[in-house]
Amino acid sequence: MILSVALLLVLADSPIAFTSEAVVWKDGPPTLPAGSKTAVLEGDPRAEGIFTMRVRVPAGATLAPHWHPRHERVTILSGAAELGFGSTATPSATKRYGAGSFYVNPPRTMHYLFFPEETVMQMTGIGPWEMFTTDVEAKPDAKATGTVNVRSIKPAAGASLEGVATIAATVDYTIDNFRPDTFHLSVQFESTTPHQTFGTSEAIMRPAGEVAPRPAVDMLPTARGRATVTGSLTNAARRPELKRPVRVKVYLHEATGPLSSRVVATTDWIAFR
Repeated sequence: MILSVALLLVLADSPIAFTSEAVVWKDGPPTLPAGSKTAVLEGDPRAEGIFTMRVRVPAGATLAPHWHPRHERVTILSGAAELGFGSTATPSATKRYGAGSFYVNPPRTMHYLFFPEETVMQMTGIGPWEMFTTDVEAKPDAKATGTVNVRSIKPAAGASLEGVATIAATVDYTIDNFRPDTFHLSVQFESTTPHQTFGTSEAIMRPAGEVAPRPAVDMLPTARGRATVTGSLTNAARRPELKRPVRVKVYLHEATGPLSSRVVATTDWIAFR
């Protein structure tokens, strides 16, 4: 159903109100401690503009040193947060903020948190809400660089692809100037068009204002690690531009917009027969 512009404007100016029972909690992103939940009350933390969200963190959790490019305004609704500043998490150098407390973290200020008990925080800020784990002296605006290397691939390089539906590669990767929820991997097939490749699972990130759905691909949770990425040979074979014998590369991408990305690194060609 298509809403008229006038109706959309009315909806945009409608009051926002929640009772505590109506707040919808969802699993937090991988940048938060395991078991965390988030609830967006206003706006979209991923998009430009004001937002308000709540974060529920389990007892005993920690947030390693990190910083944000914009002010972070925090109210502790329940539980307690032990906040410290600096590039090294030092429990003895924290200050405890219990229920009812409020603090503001300035932009580009390294800080860390310990949660001695289950804690609910409410944060208001200007999106997009981003966390950087690199030292604050790093250049956050510099283009990311990285590496990606294949540890193993199934079927093995040089093998026949007769009857094969999926190519799966396990890779080691590193990313400099890492930004959470921004990087992903893909298997790319060689095209008959020179110097071109194509994937069989395009990276479609969450549109602005749409909070619930996950991206169509799994974003890498850390600046370095090991991951397995797959490409559908069945889907690739339906594409007339698939070059044979089949060759593939694994690409490391940086998302630059809702439907766009930049290649950060690739592996060498892997050929089959």
